[in-house]
Amino acid sequence: MVFSVVLPLLLLVTVLAAAAAGIDRTLRTRDGESLFWAGLTGFLAVLLTAAWAVSATLAGSAAVGLVVVAGALAALFWIVGRDRRRRRNRERRQLEAAVTAAATRHRDVMARWSAYELDPWLAAEHPRLLDVRAPETRNFIRALKAAEQLRPQAATAAEAAAYADAVAALEDSLRRAEEAAGGGRAA
Repeated sequence: MVFSVVLPLLLLVTVLAAAAAGIDRTLRTRDGESLFWAGLTGFLAVLLTAAWAVSATLAGSAAVGLVVVAGALAALFWIVGRDRRRRRNRERRQLEAAVTAAATRHRDVMARWSAYELDPWLAAEHPRLLDVRAPETRNFIRALKAAEQLRPQAATAAEAAAYADAVAALEDSLRRAEEAAGGGRAA
């Protein structure tokens, strides 16, 4: 008697878990059509298994209903939690990539600027680049300070965007300073 009640319930729990895993797998791929079919298949599998379990165990129909409701709620919370974690991780990776790209561009600008400061030949060819009385050089120094101050340690999306904008302004101000100094870029 116990076996005839427990077996349908175990099968129902297994079908619920498999349906939840299938939906979670399709959420990972972010394919709406596959999500629809996985959800429909999971729903039908749970429905048919629950109907069979009720017909197989008339005495356990309340237990079957309880397993269906509790299992569906548990699957829902599990799927939603995993999807939220995936989204947060994806956003964090995108944010890190944006900050890394801006930091790389920042280092490139600093390397170009350092060439003018450290190479006496370049400094002699482009003296205006080292003269802070020149408006372009002054603008570059201001942009340099702004980019340094905005460099995020653990960035939010707003901080990363502000830093990327500051680095773009820094690149533009160095280009303008190089043009005003009468030359191209440092080697």
